[in-house]
Amino acid sequence: MFSTKNMHSVQNEQSIEMQNYYRWIGHYKNIVSDSLCDNIISTDFNYAESTYSNHGGLSKHSKERVKMDEIWIRKNNNFYNDLVECTKVISKKYYEEIKKNKRDFVAHRHTDFRVNKYEKGGFMSLHCDNIHHSHGQKYGYPLATVLLFLNDDFKGGEFIVSELQLNIKKGDAVIFPSNFMFPHEVKEVKSGTRWSIVTWLM
Repeated sequence: MFSTKNMHSVQNEQSIEMQNYYRWIGHYKNIVSDSLCDNIISTDFNYAESTYSNHGGLSKHSKERVKMDEIWIRKNNNFYNDLVECTKVISKKYYEEIKKNKRDFVAHRHTDFRVNKYEKGGFMSLHCDNIHHSHGQKYGYPLATVLLFLNDDFKGGEFIVSELQLNIKKGDAVIFPSNFMFPHEVKEVKSGTRWSIVTWLM
């Protein structure tokens, strides 16, 4: 049986372990300029209802799993190059942090950029990223998930990764490993519209 002293020791060890665990989540401020955020939000994209990939590699609509609209920004889009530059900045910052912890992180490419639009009632349920068959885009297995946040003038829509709720502001970026250790979700939007962008580093 643990003594109180031992209990405190175990709790402290767990706290240290969680700190070590959360260090793999990068949260960076002011990555996306206000003008880029605003221009993407104000663009009249032809949004479509979001899909998800199941274990069979098929995409299906499911408001039980996700409720949002999406559009993909690809190389022929005016915003593509600006988003690539944002991704380079994030990758460099993350690489430097990883290197401090005596780990290696080398991303050779990234996917296209998906704009996620969550209106009132929108959400994304808890899931892990593993997109070797994501939306028909056969990129391979991702190393890291990159999220860019375009606004913060909404209520609800909290972003939680590995039970850690991040205080997200307009222009922020978040990066974390794309594996089962980092499940994440977007809570239901209570009012307003929430915009974000996701890409995966390979």
